[in-house]
Amino acid sequence: MVVGLALGSTGCVAHLVGLVEGGDEALTLVTTEGRRIRLSAQGDAAPVAWLDGHLVEVEGVRVLGRLRITDWKVHEGLHGMTAWAGLLQANGVQLGLDDRNSGAYYLLDPDSTEALWPYRGKPVLVEGYVEGAHRVRVMYFRVLADEE
Repeated sequence: MVVGLALGSTGCVAHLVGLVEGGDEALTLVTTEGRRIRLSAQGDAAPVAWLDGHLVEVEGVRVLGRLRITDWKVHEGLHGMTAWAGLLQANGVQLGLDDRNSGAYYLLDPDSTEALWPYRGKPVLVEGYVEGAHRVRVMYFRVLADEE
C-alpha cells in the first residue's frame, strides 16, 4: 500500500505560465489557455501565495492533484510593469534585492527606502523601471510574507 501511494503521489514535471489567483488553500494558476491548476507553494515557493493577480512562470511536479512548485519567476506585475522579486537586504543605508528572475542584485531607489525599510529580510516584489546600472525606481511593492 505504501508503494502504491508513493507511486500514485508522484507525477510529471510541468512548466506553466499564467496568473496567480487566491492564496493559501485556494492557490490556483490560470494558464494562458484558461486551464485552472491548483498549486502547492511551500518552502522556497511560499512567496507565490502572495502573488495574486501577477503573471508568473512556475515549474513543479504534480502531486495529489496539485502542482508542487519547485521554481518560479514573476513575468509582470499587477500594473503591467517589470517586476523584481527577492529577499530585501540592507546594504548600508541602501536597500536591494537578489532578483530571482535574473539572479542579479539590484539596488532600490533612495525614495523607496523609507517605505521598504521595515521589511528588511523579507521576500518582496517591486514593480518599476531600471534607472541606471542595476538600480530600480520602485513604483509599487508588495511584501511576499505575513507582515508581523
